[in-house]
Amino acid sequence: MFSHLRLRREPVKVGPDPREMPILRLDASPTLPISIFAINNLSENAKRRLYRTLLPPPLLMRFRISPVSWKDVGDVPRVRLDAAPGSSSVAISILHPADATEPFFLLELADNNINGFELNFISLHDPDGPRFDVDRDAEGNQTHFGTVRRNLAEEEKAMHAGLAPIQLRRNLGAAQLVFDQLELFMAFAAHQAYSLEPLTYAAAWVFERRGFAYVRGHKLMNDIQREFQPGGRLHAALDGSTPFRQPEQWRTVRGRAWAIHDGILETIGLQWDHLRMIKQLGKHAGVETFPDAVY
Repeated sequence: MFSHLRLRREPVKVGPDPREMPILRLDASPTLPISIFAINNLSENAKRRLYRTLLPPPLLMRFRISPVSWKDVGDVPRVRLDAAPGSSSVAISILHPADATEPFFLLELADNNINGFELNFISLHDPDGPRFDVDRDAEGNQTHFGTVRRNLAEEEKAMHAGLAPIQLRRNLGAAQLVFDQLELFMAFAAHQAYSLEPLTYAAAWVFERRGFAYVRGHKLMNDIQREFQPGGRLHAALDGSTPFRQPEQWRTVRGRAWAIHDGILETIGLQWDHLRMIKQLGKHAGVETFPDAVY
């Protein structure tokens, strides 16, 4: 369910350019932040050693992939690293030994200018579960997370299978491992926080539970909570007019998420956009915009 992030917009520059922090300055202080740009300009072997810390060994071993060599039992490479010299971002993905057509894990990080990282994308799903083609319409065109076009038939199947909007497959159940590993990498790189933009309501709720706070969008989440209560305008708009607007959907995170994905916020003059969240290293913000929620 974590393929739920929007590619970042260019942030306002409020700190030093990551390119001004070369990795050769590491001897100066153990608290000096290391940029992805600096790591990407190292040798391929050095990059591999450093970025190896982004992948939880138990996750790799679950699929019989070596955490050191990144190869499966047949000696076939199963981890892809995209960290081009001169780039300020890194993407790392894991391919299933039985199906190398699509990664079941994908993580993309980028530098920002506020002593932190930007989590541009994360996807973590069970490669053995059924796939729902919500990423392409009936003619095979990309839906761009349902923002440009939609595959309503596949979305309805996914919803009834218990998935949230834009999920292709069911959860892998290893999210805590991944986020713990990400914070370990942050500590290694001497960064204090990382940011993201949740693409769906379900994603925002999940990241709240992971300890994130809102830089932008907290009011929208509170408005959604209020208007989905009985007597609220969003509650009234759950009129059964589409499969994604059934009367009981206000009770669950997924139900609300599907209604929002279906455009229900337009009924109250709002839209799902411009949310931004941040997580500080080792801290849980305690934000809860849907108290006692059922997912």
